[in-house]
Order: sequence, then structure tokens, then C-alpha cells
Amino acid sequence: VVKKNRERKQKEKQEKKVDGTKTTKVVDRKHLHNFRVVQRNLVYVLGLPSLASSSEVLRKPEYFGQYGKITKIVVHNNPNLSHNTVSAYVTFSYKEDALAAIQALDGIWIEGHPLRASFGTTKYCNNFIRHVPCQNPDCVYLHELGDEDDRFTKEEIQ
Repeated sequence: VVKKNRERKQKEKQEKKVDGTKTTKVVDRKHLHNFRVVQRNLVYVLGLPSLASSSEVLRKPEYFGQYGKITKIVVHNNPNLSHNTVSAYVTFSYKEDALAAIQALDGIWIEGHPLRASFGTTKYCNNFIRHVPCQNPDCVYLHELGDEDDRFTKEEIQ
């Protein structure tokens, strides 16, 4: 699967190089619907204690604030879990800050629960795929092409 993905990406690069002229042709983006894109400035963390279930707490220096400037935090409470933990998406201004947070937090134990931290993924905005301007100022999806090396289908990720 990974080999097929690399071959597809290489083919896309070659097609771009074949004709060095700029074209105004509208590129079909429908295939992007199946992709997830790794966001290098986005940290996804599981296993946070329920005490840290607000973005205000997570912004503090004792949590994610120590790693850099945070632009957005989304916390997910999961009442179905038998243990009392939450997950969060933390968006940093700089990808280096996100990497530092992941390296420091992944695998540590807090209140008897292990933290799992990794880069978050997102998908392309449906408006972007359809070549329509997105009217949602709070849209969390991509509105530009992500790096080819960071694009994966759901099947490739699993």
C-alpha cells in the first residue's frame, strides 16, 4: 500500500514536470475526498485527566502552553469510556512547537493513565474540493493542497 502511494505521488510529480507552462485548467479535486493530511502543527493527545477538560487549563504553562504559542484547542469528552480521561486537538503556531510537545508528552503517565500524543490529521474542505470559497470562518478543514508526503487515504493510515 505504501509503495502504491509513493508511486502515485511520483507519477503526480512527473506529470507536473512534463509541461513547464502554466495552465488555467481547473484541476479535478474529487479524489482528495478520500485523503487525510498530517498537520505538522497539530497535536492529538489521548488520556488527559478530566481536570484538564477545558481549553483554558490546557493553555496554561503546566500543560501545553510551555511548548509554544497555541492558536486553537478543541477538547473531546468521551462519557462512554470507563476511565475518566479526555482527548484534545491542540494547534500550535509553529510545527516545531507541536513536535516538542509530542516528544515530551507521548508515553508519560498522568493520574494513572498513559498519554498518547501524535500529529493530528485533517481532511480537505468540501468547498475546496468543489472549487467553491468556504464561507465558514471556523472551518477546521484544509483549503489548500497539503504536502504530498503527508497525504494518505484512510486505508493507508490503518
